[in-house]
Amino acid sequence: MTERGDELSEIELKHGPLRLTVCPALGGAITCLSLDGIDLLRPWNGADSVRRTSCFVLAPFSNRIGGAAFEYEGVRYPLRRLSEDHPLPIHGVAWKRRWTVTEQDPSSATLRVVHRADGDGALDWPFAFELEHRLELTEDHVELQLNLRNTDTRTMPAGLGWHPYFLRRGGCRLHFSAGSVWLNDDEGLPSKRIEIPARWDFSAARPLHEPGLDNCFAGRREPVSIHWPEEGIDLTMQASEALDHLVVFTPPGLDFFAVEPVSHANNALCMEDPAANGVRALAPGETMRVSCTIAISRVGVGR
Repeated sequence: MTERGDELSEIELKHGPLRLTVCPALGGAITCLSLDGIDLLRPWNGADSVRRTSCFVLAPFSNRIGGAAFEYEGVRYPLRRLSEDHPLPIHGVAWKRRWTVTEQDPSSATLRVVHRADGDGALDWPFAFELEHRLELTEDHVELQLNLRNTDTRTMPAGLGWHPYFLRRGGCRLHFSAGSVWLNDDEGLPSKRIEIPARWDFSAARPLHEPGLDNCFAGRREPVSIHWPEEGIDLTMQASEALDHLVVFTPPGLDFFAVEPVSHANNALCMEDPAANGVRALAPGETMRVSCTIAISRVGVGR
């Protein structure tokens, strides 16, 4: 383990040319992913902020919840915000918790977090759950798996995903295919689902440029691929079939972008039919499992 001030220590995993680090105390976040010393995800800057890391888990929901509340099975549940940067609850609660390492060897680790829905914890999320994150490196793959178990006595609405920040170098090219995209209102909440306009169409790989996206795409059809021509590196991200939504975030003028495989639409908990928009109903004791494989390969520089 390497030390980065206070208790923010990192676990290092290595296999061949791949290196990955995780900080259990900082939301269980991935803090680095590199190939032969070349960073693929935005490296953590050491700040006490999960939003400055490389990747974090989204659980038990993704993105924002409108009105800071939702209704489920006839009961209204208010939520408090967990991020000073956002007026609405965002990204679930797992990213704001300290995780525990339950297994570790040189190329893999398993982390766990427990949420109890009592006291103030019920305002973070009103249902109890346990969440496990398994990370493993092979010669040219990163294997990620999430297991979310409902430990409450009631059925729990649930969603999962990952929030990776990829580095935006030179003429990096992005490819993904989806069926539609949600337009946002002034609060960043989905307001209308439309066909994907040409300026946001990455069904054929093309340079990222400045599409100005912070939107959720529905009906993902293929793996996501990213190519960095100056480094000669290809990355392919294949997520579980259940993670059939992608939140794509391309902040202008910054050196990173996010492509987030998630199980449901933004604000799906407040939609007329949450299940039709990806929200899973977990019975007491039931587990939701999803996975994501990130394949990394060397190709010719400049290709």
